[in-house]
Amino acid sequence: MRFIFLLIIPFFLFASDFIIKYENLKPFYYKNQIVNLKFKLISPKPNLIFINNSDVDLNITKINPYIYELTTKFKADNKNKIILISSKNKKEKIYLNKQIKIKKLPHIKNFCGVLADNFQIINPIASTYDNTKTILSFTIKCKNCNINDFKLNKDENLTIVSPTEATFYIILPKHQKKLSFYYYNIHQSKFEKLNIPVILKEETISTQTDINPNENKIFTPLNIIILILIAIGIIIFLIYQKIWILLFPIILVIYLIIQILPKGDIILKKGTKVQILPTKNSTVFYIVKKDTKAEILNKRANYIKIKINNKIGWVNENN
Repeated sequence: MRFIFLLIIPFFLFASDFIIKYENLKPFYYKNQIVNLKFKLISPKPNLIFINNSDVDLNITKINPYIYELTTKFKADNKNKIILISSKNKKEKIYLNKQIKIKKLPHIKNFCGVLADNFQIINPIASTYDNTKTILSFTIKCKNCNINDFKLNKDENLTIVSPTEATFYIILPKHQKKLSFYYYNIHQSKFEKLNIPVILKEETISTQTDINPNENKIFTPLNIIILILIAIGIIIFLIYQKIWILLFPIILVIYLIIQILPKGDIILKKGTKVQILPTKNSTVFYIVKKDTKAEILNKRANYIKIKINNKIGWVNENN
């Protein structure tokens, strides 16, 4: 075996005590592109142990005690992508990021930061956020993509569901009728433009009041009406000087206090999905990573409005 090992050295790239042949190494990769790199590793020492860091997806096929096929997936950036190889008496490292050449993409306006083989926008929904803004939410699905880098502006939130899927929402001016941005199509080697129409969709709930992720304020339309009725009741009492007249404004005051006071806390289970709206088909923008305490802000039907980690949304009461 050692004799064969020496004979094939000229046909492979040499790395310390190992011979490595890269099977699909490209001349270059763009910055932040997802790299799928396959290679064979031949060692004079049998039964190696492979340990990869968290930035590398690694699959190993052992051909025989001396030959291995490795399939790796990692992001083309300046961080070290290391595979640690351990034999009986020695440890070696393969720096995958040093095996590739990285180029920068040309600068282009409205580039979302994602490079992908395929990129899709699923189920875009636009809803009223407040008097001047609209909230647009959708699901992103892509293939072989750096989905974590998706970004358009500051008033937005990206929740990663898997390496190929994420949910996203963005706050837009109410007059904006479409959202446009570019991603880089790796297969086509070009920027591709996506246009998402912003069409307000009425949700199937009784009122639009208090459905957006903003915290409820005292001066909501309903509370203003209640304050006016309280003032009218007090004026009538001052005119007629009848104690029973105060009963109506007192009831309204009690109701208003109940609405304003904190509703308490709840514990959300790990995996609970926090939605933008209290509706069945609303976009999920945050997933609870562990059992976490949340502040209750409001309730509507089977949904509870909560504040968790400075994020505000709705959860199904079963969670």
